[in-house]
Amino acid sequence: MTADEVRARIKAKRQELVDLVATIDDADLTKPGPDGGWAIKDHLVHIGAWEHWLLALLEGRDRLLAMGTNGAVNEVDDINEQVWQLHRNDSIDEARRYFEDAHSHLMSTLAAKTTEDLDRPYHSSFDNATGLTFLAPVAANTYDHYDEHIGWIKEMRAKPAQR
Repeated sequence: MTADEVRARIKAKRQELVDLVATIDDADLTKPGPDGGWAIKDHLVHIGAWEHWLLALLEGRDRLLAMGTNGAVNEVDDINEQVWQLHRNDSIDEARRYFEDAHSHLMSTLAAKTTEDLDRPYHSSFDNATGLTFLAPVAANTYDHYDEHIGWIKEMRAKPAQR
């Protein structure tokens, strides 16, 4: 896949997520999910946090600190919990701003990446990645991640929230 194709895929899947969220009013964006957990706004923050992780990876910075975690955890569930704890009381406007800012910065960085950049080997002890290229974490933290959360948001919309 070329860098242009990657950026187009990110743009299309991101637009699908944004369009879905646009159909939901602010009150419903802040309601806890069916399990009493994450509200839809928390999904947006979560996506933004992992885009910050990816941005830091591409820039050679500490990925966990870029997400706002203490940098001491290596388990995805623990990282997600730290991000949620950090942002769970954010207003819907704060959540949207975080979601949009992370994406804007990421896309600015990805705009300068070539197909060759994305085809370079990627190694990480954090996620035990071996034999992969940078395309793998780009896909995992953008269009594949958006698709995953689109499904969960649709499920949340189909079930009543726990009070």
